[in-house]
Amino acid sequence: MAVRRLKWDSLRLIRVGAAISGLGFGAVALADSSAMLAACYFVAAAGMGWVFPAFAALASNAVSAHEQGATAGSLGAAQGLGLVLGPVVGTLFYELGPGVPYAFIGLVLILVAAWPVAAGASVPAAE
Repeated sequence: MAVRRLKWDSLRLIRVGAAISGLGFGAVALADSSAMLAACYFVAAAGMGWVFPAFAALASNAVSAHEQGATAGSLGAAQGLGLVLGPVVGTLFYELGPGVPYAFIGLVLILVAAWPVAAGASVPAAE
């Protein structure tokens, strides 16, 4: 509900959400208590709650009406693939240390938040 009331464009939602989530996931690597771990996960999940609707809006607004079904299917498949590949890759990173997967995804999300966009690029608002 907060995302709708902000009326930010999708790119801004992704930038802010990815930064918040990146900080949350990165902090998991430093968590030393279950309370801190829960707080870190809450921050990470809150940030992703801004990213997911913006991601879906960008994809939906990028295609015409007759392509909406294929786009929705592709988004679902991409998220499903992430649910499979994420733990596999995370397990490989876990071999380096228990905090490494979280530090890595935190870094990736911060890089996503900082990714440059071409000047004058038009980004529709999330719906």
